[in-house]
Amino acid sequence: MKVLVMSQNLNCLKFLTKSRRLAATILSLGSCLAAIAPTVQPTRANIIGQDDRVLPSYQWLTARPRAAVGQLETQRADGKWGHCTFTVVGRNIGLTNSHCVRDEQGRIPVQAKAYVVRYGTTQLAVANVNAYWTGLAAFPKTPEEWRRDWAIIRFTTNLGDTTGWYGTVEWNRNDINSAGATVVGQPTNYIGYPGDWPTDPALKAYQGYLPALQGGCNILGKHPQLEVLLHDCDITQGTSGSSLFTAASEIDFRTMALNNGFIAYPDGTSISIAVPLERFMPAILKLRATGAASSTTVIAP
Repeated sequence: MKVLVMSQNLNCLKFLTKSRRLAATILSLGSCLAAIAPTVQPTRANIIGQDDRVLPSYQWLTARPRAAVGQLETQRADGKWGHCTFTVVGRNIGLTNSHCVRDEQGRIPVQAKAYVVRYGTTQLAVANVNAYWTGLAAFPKTPEEWRRDWAIIRFTTNLGDTTGWYGTVEWNRNDINSAGATVVGQPTNYIGYPGDWPTDPALKAYQGYLPALQGGCNILGKHPQLEVLLHDCDITQGTSGSSLFTAASEIDFRTMALNNGFIAYPDGTSISIAVPLERFMPAILKLRATGAASSTTVIAP
């Protein structure tokens, strides 16, 4: 396992794009993607080529806006516990996946806590979650529903005052059919909480509770039927809800898409997927404007 003590300059996020055998395979499929019957799954285990995740230091993560990432811990209506990743995107709101907060019957968690910069047995801050706005009414039931697999959660405190929050890159505000077009072909990064991480046996006691950082993966394209973005970041269970982001500067991180799972093809290949900005940014903008008041209604394009 690679442990990375990050420098305090923007070069820490200028990773080289890695060469991936699968990336070439997926890109060569071209329009044939639509002809292959895929299986869409929530983030479980999709390591593409070599594992390029690293463990960032706690000190590096606690600076704004890098601190705007955390682990969402939920207790479902059936009593089971789950973990996802979230990103702070406003003073009191966070971005994650709908499948992280809605079960198959559409029920929200009995309880949920947001741990900012969770790092083993410590964290920068913690808050309860007391409201949800979701792109789906229940856990995705069809492949086409994954394009709307987003959720906005409201914190009981203004975590954003402590962490800062992510902005966004340019997106198509008036054309849902062009969703994702502004980021296709660009390199990206993510910070998340994989359940299999760290892989170092010496840190097994903290597995699932330490963040992973990957830089220099890529947003490869858009699936023509499912309308999700295809990317080659290494994701496993727990990274659902991670923002794919770019760093415009040390103090300006911008969301490019929302990681939510992967597509498995009958030939044994797979590719990671993400929700385009155009699906959830209208909701974020409205909730920022209203302070995430409980009466706020949002659209789910």
